Amino acid sequence: MSEDKNQMSLEDFIGEVKEQENKYRAAFGDGEFESRETLKTERDTPYQNYIIEGYTSKVEGKFGLNTAVRITSPAGEKQTLWVNGYEEQHFNQFITRQEKQGFTSIEENGSLSTPLKVSFARTQEVSEKTGNPYNKLLIKLVAHGDDVQIELDNL
Repeated sequence: MSEDKNQMSLEDFIGEVKEQENKYRAAFGDGEFESRETLKTERDTPYQNYIIEGYTSKVEGKFGLNTAVRITSPAGEKQTLWVNGYEEQHFNQFITRQEKQGFTSIEENGSLSTPLKVSFARTQEVSEKTGNPYNKLLIKLVAHGDDVQIELDNL
């Protein structure tokens, strides 16, 4: 069998792939998913100065579709806040308001163009129309812009 100029040994090929991966990692990080713990929250307790990095909607869960909000705690812990139902609506309304004000925008991968520093609380209110209780997510914008990105990078 004649040797083809376009062929190389597997060993050489593996070496080139590793070299390419090392260059990518040096420039862009390792590409591994960040490990995030689920943030277990208590109702009627304010959680202050968390940074929203992005979110993923329509995640299938035990109770239907949910939104996974990727946040970082003030101590630098990577966490996921899960919201659904009315809380999901409240979260989406908050993000829409921030976009309209030009504080951030949503990238294709669900990341925010600029992270948002927020404080939030989960409460329960009674509907005036039906008299039934429903869950409510209250979110307060604390900061936005480059300062929040710098803070996130330094956590």
